[in-house]
Amino acid sequence: MKHPFLVTGNFEIEKNGECFLNLKRIALLKQVKAKGSINAASKELKMSYQQAWHFIQQMNELSPIPLVVRQRGGANGGGADLTKFGEKAIIEFENLMEKHNAYKEELSGKLWLCNF
Repeated sequence: MKHPFLVTGNFEIEKNGECFLNLKRIALLKQVKAKGSINAASKELKMSYQQAWHFIQQMNELSPIPLVVRQRGGANGGGADLTKFGEKAIIEFENLMEKHNAYKEELSGKLWLCNF
């Protein structure tokens, strides 16, 4: 149902005042899993490799277990992959975000402004 006034708010998980997970970082994790490379993931998301690498480093540092691991060199030039914990982080984030969005919709329907 559409409401004339909406409760809004972005969903983000922080740790110690720093962003751990948000939509952009989840998209990066998904692309790393799909592409097997931080470079390919950054290109797909139209972000610099430096920004992608910074996000991954920050997530790994804030996490109790790394979300992304890199493989160096080799015949295929190395790559990156999500850990099982990284895959679980995506699922948990998406479940929480779904609840967050449902709650925003519920609150929007209860706004006293909607009765005018």
